[in-house]
Amino acid sequence: MTVRHWRRSHAKDGASGYRLDWKTPDGKELCFAWTGDGRPSMLDLKYAKGCDVYVTEIQTEVVGISSVVQGVPPFLGRYTIDTHHTPGYAAGWLANQIKPRMFMTTHMPFDPYLNEETVAQVRNHWKGPYHFGAPDGIVVNVTPDQIWVREGILPDYPNNRAPQFDMSDGKDFVVPHPRHSRKDIQQQEIRDLEVDPNKYYPKGYKPQLMSEWPIEGDLVIPNEQVPDSMKKGMG
Repeated sequence: MTVRHWRRSHAKDGASGYRLDWKTPDGKELCFAWTGDGRPSMLDLKYAKGCDVYVTEIQTEVVGISSVVQGVPPFLGRYTIDTHHTPGYAAGWLANQIKPRMFMTTHMPFDPYLNEETVAQVRNHWKGPYHFGAPDGIVVNVTPDQIWVREGILPDYPNNRAPQFDMSDGKDFVVPHPRHSRKDIQQQEIRDLEVDPNKYYPKGYKPQLMSEWPIEGDLVIPNEQVPDSMKKGMG
């Protein structure tokens, strides 16, 4: 059995991807690659290439809709995806380069309003076998001849929870400025390995990316200007 490790771009240094190679009792080779949380990286192509099962994280890019559901400004979703996560289009693009027997995505909200759009974004590039690695507890069985997926038995609990902000007694809505930018806590060379977004966004479509905090200091919205839809869950 062999385990390989590579660095991932996830806001700051320390995130990891792994590849596991092993042999069955009759000597046949199998491979499982898990990237975990982070931005799409060229190192994934190098180390996960040809694995039987390739699992990466995914975030579906419908930040306008999600901002209403979660009660946060759209820019927060855009900024979070572009500094921490793998967009749906990028996940499909990576799978199409790696060409696993089974492609799976995890670290995803798995909410009904997102699931069909998640598949659509992945399918823009990847047409092969694809399965959600959600809800938590999905079990994958791998043999040299077959791969099948089933759900583990777990207690029910929510997959997502809206951010909590104290808006009691007429307090303003405040999103604090991040203490560090990525360039302060992450080596430039790991960002240089991120896949060029032009490679995975469809022709004619590319969102306005946000890899830097958009303003100086904290974001402050007076309480009376905060829409009621954003106040849900904040208290």
